[in-house]
Amino acid sequence: MRFGRLCRALGAAWLVAGSCGPLPREPRPAAVKVAAVQCSSELGEVAANREKLTRLVEEAADGGAKIVVLPEAAITGYLSQDLKTNWRLEGWPLEGVFEGKDPAGFAETVPGPSTDHFCAVAKRLGIYLTVPLVEVERPAAGPARYYNTVCLASPQGKLVAHYRKLTPWPHPEKSWATAGDRGVQVFDTEYGRVGLAICFDIHTILEKYRPHRIWALLYPIAWVDVNHPADWFWHRMPERIAPFGHFVIGANWSVDGRQRWYGYGFSTIYGRDGKVLATARSLYGSEIVTATIEAAP
Repeated sequence: MRFGRLCRALGAAWLVAGSCGPLPREPRPAAVKVAAVQCSSELGEVAANREKLTRLVEEAADGGAKIVVLPEAAITGYLSQDLKTNWRLEGWPLEGVFEGKDPAGFAETVPGPSTDHFCAVAKRLGIYLTVPLVEVERPAAGPARYYNTVCLASPQGKLVAHYRKLTPWPHPEKSWATAGDRGVQVFDTEYGRVGLAICFDIHTILEKYRPHRIWALLYPIAWVDVNHPADWFWHRMPERIAPFGHFVIGANWSVDGRQRWYGYGFSTIYGRDGKVLATARSLYGSEIVTATIEAAP
């Protein structure tokens, strides 16, 4: 009898004299609340951006969200809100509409200060959380390389996925971003398998994820368009993602006041059929878009 109790205490999965059997597996939750955080960032104001994002993540978690997605490069900043200042490495081409800003003093390694910070936040709140930033890699030989990166922090406070944008948007990113070299990234949560992608990736990456049979795509965005973004987010995006049969949690950036360009706002959560489940109601400031979605079978 004493040995039987010991087997059960240790969670033994083998049979010993008929007294020990496998422990039952925890059932998969039927549904989960997810959140896309829409907000602005200031280019290079890493500490301030981190503090702002932390407050918004806490608000999303307080509202019951267990998976929280932040906008593209939101920790470091992607472009200035007026689209006049862009990251630029010395000697790299820069579109004439931009002023260049060296990312060397702002980009971070992975792991690094921001991934450490948001892993701790994810653990404290018990959530999955994307960590979007400009990443620097300093090889032993040769110049530093910069990537448009998003990581995934688990409720245990661990980095469980590290994705580098496979297809940087040529217009602004040709001045600083190296194309990702880590391929697609997936992680099996208790709700289903998730994949990571960033903004311009959407034109090519869904086909790359098809063999991995993901349940949801966690999708940070900093969209810029020549047309009103409602056309993309409410019409063309559903058509693009519908054939792939997974959820998309798209967190787009916003601005603090009206700008003379299109693309900010319209953070959206999409169903398996591509239909809009929830979308932002504002273009300016911060907003948390939430939806409750069914877990994978």
